[in-house]
Parts: sequence; C-alpha cells; structure tokens
Amino acid sequence: MFTRRRDATYLRDVPAFRRIVPYLMRTRTESAVYFPQRIEVDGLLAWLEEVNDGRPESERITLFHVLVTAIARTIRLRPELNRFIVGRRTYEHDDISIAFIVKTAMADDAPETEVRLVFTGLETVEEVRDQVDSAVEHKRATLGGKDDQLVDLFAPAPRPVLDLVARTVAALDYHNALPAFLREAIPLYTSVYLVNVGSIGIDPPFHHLYEYGTASVFVAIGAIRKEPVVDETGAVVARSCLNAVYTLDERASDGFYFARTAEVFRRLVREPRLLDRTELTVDDLLGAWPRGA
Repeated sequence: MFTRRRDATYLRDVPAFRRIVPYLMRTRTESAVYFPQRIEVDGLLAWLEEVNDGRPESERITLFHVLVTAIARTIRLRPELNRFIVGRRTYEHDDISIAFIVKTAMADDAPETEVRLVFTGLETVEEVRDQVDSAVEHKRATLGGKDDQLVDLFAPAPRPVLDLVARTVAALDYHNALPAFLREAIPLYTSVYLVNVGSIGIDPPFHHLYEYGTASVFVAIGAIRKEPVVDETGAVVARSCLNAVYTLDERASDGFYFARTAEVFRRLVREPRLLDRTELTVDDLLGAWPRGA
C-alpha cells in the first residue's frame, strides 16, 4: 500500500539481488544467521576499575553501560546494521534504538518489563549510564509503561480475539499502516534487541529473531570467564573473555559487511577509551582489516 514509514526511510537503491531476496526468504526465522564472537576484556575490566575508583554506587559505570554505548556507536558507524525488512521492502531506521528486558528482582516470579532507548550514537559512556539507569529505575518503580498497559489490556481477551489482534497488527505493519501509538508501545520496533544473560552468570543463547517489529539484530551477551588464549608470542595464557552471540536477518545486509561491523564492536569493547573519541571512523578503527588483521 505505502512505501513511507514514520520510523524509517525506504531504500530504493538496494542492489537487485537484495531486492529479490525477501521474496525468496519471507520471514526473519528462515533468514536468521547466528554469529558467535569472543572478546578479550582484560583491558575493559581494568578500565572499569580505574574509572569507578572513588565513585559512589549511583555513579558507577558497568559492563552493560559500555556494551550499550558500543552498540549505539557501532550502528552509527555501520548504518546497514540499522536496516530491516517489512513488506518485502528494505528500510533503514531513522534513529538508533536499543531494547532490553528489565527484571524487577532476581526471582522466578518477579515481573519483567521492557525498555527501549533512543541514541544518536555519539553519547559518552557516562551519558548512556544516566539514560539507562534512569529508564531502568523508572520501569522498576512503576511497571506502567505503554508496553505493559498494552499487554494488560489484551491479555484477558479470549484466544480468537488475541489471534485477530495479532494478525491485524501484522497486516497493518506489512502495509506501513500501523498506528504510531502501537509502534511506540511495542519494544520490538527497535534497531537492536539486547539481552545480558551474563548478569545471571550463564553463557549467551543462540536466540531467535522476532517476526513482529523491526529488529534485524539480536545481541546476547554471556558471563565473563577465564579462557585459554594464544598470545602474540604463541604461548597459551588465561585471559578474561566475554562471549557474545549475534542473530542477524541476512536479508538486511551481507556477511562481509557484518564481519567488519562485529570487528568494530569488538575493538570498541576491548578499548573503551575509544568511545570518548567520536571523530573516529571505521578506517581509523579497522585499518585494512581483515587483510591487516
């Protein structure tokens, strides 16, 4: 029906092959590619210890703050990561957004809610900390966001009504006619969905993509563990490593583009001081990588 969306720009000049692929692979599930990555984080942990020295608890910077900052910066530097497929067409988000789940307490029966934050990609780690902590505190205190209100409204409905609502949302979105209030209330309309299972001490899952919404990237972060690594001299040493798993909709971009994108993210996480330098380009970060790796 329409090519225009309020949350994204329609890309008319994608290569012919990319224009055809969404007709051959019609869902995110069948288009999903899983990409595990190991990141050495001894430098990051030393940096966190240094910057948090003497800070009150409310001002401390955490691993999660660094990861969110690095994801937003990576998307700004690598904008194809911000693309998605709807209605067999390719779009690019007009903003950089990251969604994640907030658990109110570490208990099986504790309620959970979702947060979606918008960034420019130029924020410092401190600015991201303030934005994340404020949103999490508000969500835990109220559990009354638009997403929670939407769930509470429809959850009691009988199955035929819920099925009709879900099909209607999908049809409206397919034709770019979904009302803005619904899109804003559903956190799946985001650039990236992030889950940090490392906070509960487990390894990252190979997660699915959601058919609803616009997230072409799911990032799962696991616990930091000591792992054997071959160093520059050829010796096997134990280093602190963070394992991540990315789930991607391969219709949105190609594998080589994402490989360089993942390397940008890895370097920003390994050396968080780079996040203070907003003038850095992809070439500054990667050089001739992978030829220069």
